[in-house]
Amino acid sequence: MCNAGLKLWWNRLFIRKDEFHKSLDMDVEALMVMSKEKQARYRKDIARRRWIAHERDIQEEDVLEGE
Repeated sequence: MCNAGLKLWWNRLFIRKDEFHKSLDMDVEALMVMSKEKQARYRKDIARRRWIAHERDIQEEDVLEGE
């Protein structure tokens, strides 16, 4: 049984500072049960959240370098 909806909801609660956090990994099991439209939205959402996490990581590095 795939708990894709709950897992995806949980992973979207917070965008992590670390772009390599496990919540930003592609969930292949969830993708298998999604329609093509939902797959496209899921991939776009993952990319957006990874980009935000990447930007936060860069900001964190800039702050640390400024100290």
